[in-house]
Amino acid sequence: MFRQKQPANPLSFIAQECHLTGKLIFSGDVLIAGHVSGDIKAQGNVTIEPNGTVDGDILCRELMIAGQLAGKARCKKITLHEQGIFEGDAYCENIEILDGGQFLGYRHREPLTKTPSES
Repeated sequence: MFRQKQPANPLSFIAQECHLTGKLIFSGDVLIAGHVSGDIKAQGNVTIEPNGTVDGDILCRELMIAGQLAGKARCKKITLHEQGIFEGDAYCENIEILDGGQFLGYRHREPLTKTPSES
């Protein structure tokens, strides 16, 4: 009679004053407003806020960049927002660069089946 609710994708938040180093693994979505130095693997989406920075590789479903990313990104889709900066290699099926976004690197059109360690 009553259905159980589907669990929401868990959200992890890295606050503006946080500085994390290492290999980070998330079971859901990630919102980054601080600084990450290392690799990120997320089963969900990753969003880098305008003040957020990542120096490392990212593996996720969809990546939204309003801050800065230096490294490799492997995902289904990348959206680079107006003030976003991406420097590195993008391995994705789709990429969207909004007016003002900066893409400094090379895009490889590959499916999401490979991991960053395989390249």
